Amino acid sequence: MIKLRQLLAAFVLMGAAPLAADPWQLERSDVETVAAPDGHDYRVMIAWPQGEPPAKGWPVLWLLDGEDNFAIAAMTARRLERAGARSGIEPGVIVAIESGGLARRVLDYTPHVPGYAIPKGMPAHGLAVGGGDAFLDFIDQHLRPQMAERFRIDPRRQTLMGHSFGGLLALDAMYEGRAYSRIVAVSPSLWYGDGVLAKAEAKAAPLAGAALLLASAPNERTAAGLSGADGEALVGRWGARGFAARYLPLSGQNHGSTMMAAMPAGIAAAFGKDER
Repeated sequence: MIKLRQLLAAFVLMGAAPLAADPWQLERSDVETVAAPDGHDYRVMIAWPQGEPPAKGWPVLWLLDGEDNFAIAAMTARRLERAGARSGIEPGVIVAIESGGLARRVLDYTPHVPGYAIPKGMPAHGLAVGGGDAFLDFIDQHLRPQMAERFRIDPRRQTLMGHSFGGLLALDAMYEGRAYSRIVAVSPSLWYGDGVLAKAEAKAAPLAGAALLLASAPNERTAAGLSGADGEALVGRWGARGFAARYLPLSGQNHGSTMMAAMPAGIAAAFGKDER
């Protein structure tokens, strides 16, 4: 009986231990709440390297859907940085912006198209769209100055990375010529806007020297019924016009997993020595 009681007590202690454990934390990181001009509060997650920044400042990776992607991006970057010359990854700052609920995400990550509404049967039908420019302005005019005050950053090494609607927004930022040296668009929602993105692509005036990395699963299919091959075709058109562009096929992935699969390549685009 004594042994049974001891065994039961041990099980109780084992079960209670996680309740008393400290939460896992990421060193050299912070979470801030930043209000946009329209009064909406965004949680912004920041990770920075050890030591002093280089003379030109640290490169910055601006990461959309921050609540999902911040931790994996920060740990991937640090692991690759520790590998040194084997990885070619330098230290950099990661700024990940929380998208919030679906309605806010769809509003923030979609370009304005006069009179356009997402058709019935398509992802996010019925939700408000077209706030992409305001959201990009929020990053450019509010978050960038705040990060520049806090860290010495290199304004010529700024990367924007997003997935799905976030990839759509990243492409739109490039077409508008916003100040990003690298764009990483993962499985972008190219179906959006009844061809508005193709028109923007044709008229685009990207930042001089900006480069595009577009990643998707070659046979990827989304709720919109489109193949990931559309992304490869976009890269081909972009390259034919003389712009720096690369397509990264993510074989074996699906729309939900491509962002994680593309993370090392996104880190390399932002912090790689050969990207300077």
